[in-house]
Amino acid sequence: MDHRVVMNADEQYSVWPVADDLPAGWVAEGHRGSREECLDHVERVWTDQTPARTRIRAWLAGAVSRACDDRLTPHDVATAGCSLVAMGVSSLAIIRLVDAIETEYGVAADFNQHALEDLDALTDFIATVRLRHREAR
Repeated sequence: MDHRVVMNADEQYSVWPVADDLPAGWVAEGHRGSREECLDHVERVWTDQTPARTRIRAWLAGAVSRACDDRLTPHDVATAGCSLVAMGVSSLAIIRLVDAIETEYGVAADFNQHALEDLDALTDFIATVRLRHREAR
């Protein structure tokens, strides 16, 4: 067992020698074995190569839309390029959004965090916290 499977916040996989320190932003996924065994494992589990941030961002755009009672479309949210408040997202909608994030991703978002500023910050926050959760396992 000289290799391990690793992943980053975008749920991209790689194979890394066990004896080497992991690069910043990567955590051990759990599988160990020969290089070939690890590559076979990656081929089995990495079925959707869309970066996690892309999937999270798309889900968030829909969640913001639903939290606003569909006053904004997911496309409006995804392309706004401004803060949630500047989009007209109300405090009630942010509470709904935080609840939806906790339900969908098991991630607690705090109202004082920079993460709630805009869609990209929130996407990065969720992806990073999910990676930390994996690292803690």
